[in-house]
Amino acid sequence: MTLKNLFVAASLVVVGATSALADTGLMTKFDDIKWAPIEGTPMEVSILWGSRDTGPYAMYLKMPGGFEVPEHAHTYAYEGITIQGEWKHSFAGESKVLPVGSRVVQPGNAFHGDACVSTEDCVLFIYQDGKGDALFHSE
Repeated sequence: MTLKNLFVAASLVVVGATSALADTGLMTKFDDIKWAPIEGTPMEVSILWGSRDTGPYAMYLKMPGGFEVPEHAHTYAYEGITIQGEWKHSFAGESKVLPVGSRVVQPGNAFHGDACVSTEDCVLFIYQDGKGDALFHSE
């Protein structure tokens, strides 16, 4: 996927979400992104718009290189695009390593696995119509 195609894919997701910034504008360099930890994990997030507590929202998700998330589900479907690193996503008996520009559409309430299989951190663009949560088999 070219950078142009990546931009087009991300743009389709953000249509309408930028209205709050239409009058003021915003420019943020990748190195200036403000990250917040996800409690109890080595992962970090940067909320781009909306609220992860209620949805809809979009965020960058950073996973350390070599980190694997145990199999889990989310109440709501999400879409994800690899921005940096190599993201391994496993779902419905299939597993793929997804380099920069790759896309995932993950159904809600469907168990899946995620890992950052590169040595560098993985950064993912994630969009969800509903709240962000993680449901594990023991819940």
